[in-house]
Amino acid sequence: MPLNVLKLFFVWCDMLMKVDNSHIEEALGLAAARLAGKGLLKSGDTLSQRIPEQNSFVRVRIDARQDVPDVFEWTRLSETPWNLHHHIYLVRPDVGAIASGGLTWTSALARLDLSLPAVFDEQVRHLGVEAKRVGMRSTDGPMGAFSNGANAYCLDDMALCFGMGLERLLLNIEILEKCAECFVLAQSATAKVKRLPWLVKFIANGRLKKDQKDAASRHLRGERSILKAGY
Repeated sequence: MPLNVLKLFFVWCDMLMKVDNSHIEEALGLAAARLAGKGLLKSGDTLSQRIPEQNSFVRVRIDARQDVPDVFEWTRLSETPWNLHHHIYLVRPDVGAIASGGLTWTSALARLDLSLPAVFDEQVRHLGVEAKRVGMRSTDGPMGAFSNGANAYCLDDMALCFGMGLERLLLNIEILEKCAECFVLAQSATAKVKRLPWLVKFIANGRLKKDQKDAASRHLRGERSILKAGY
């Protein structure tokens, strides 16, 4: 192939990639604006999405000065990890999107030094059997704690919520905050909050694990995960 034709080919590929990335950034920016508009994410909080077909992830920070953020940070997953989101994507191939920050009620769990136990079946179906309280200076460290397969955690100074894709993450954040609010208020009013029966937890968490296994396989093949319909 002549050199000038080869150069034109690479220019065309680069332009095509930029067009694709603009659509990705637009979707992520709108998702950030939706979460900020509902008060779920606040200024300084972070939202990111795995882009498996590019072996990368894109991250955006919530900015109180504008509705839709316009600064996006792209990182190759093959690079040396330097931030929390990067580490999570490497240890959890099922995770396709991450939100981190001061979720109001989930962060309240951390301040009360509480984990969110299995109190709702929809919670276990999509978030796991426990939104665990994880100390950043714990023996295993947060990376070890994330290997339990849950989609929500309470760290010392931030809450974390995962999704197998961006759309699933948006739903998971709302589930997490509603469950955390109910639990914190109930825990404050009574010494005992009823937990789910073990059989309900077993069935609901089993469905979550099945979806996560499928998502991990797709991500490792360079494909997007599929949002599963229904419960």
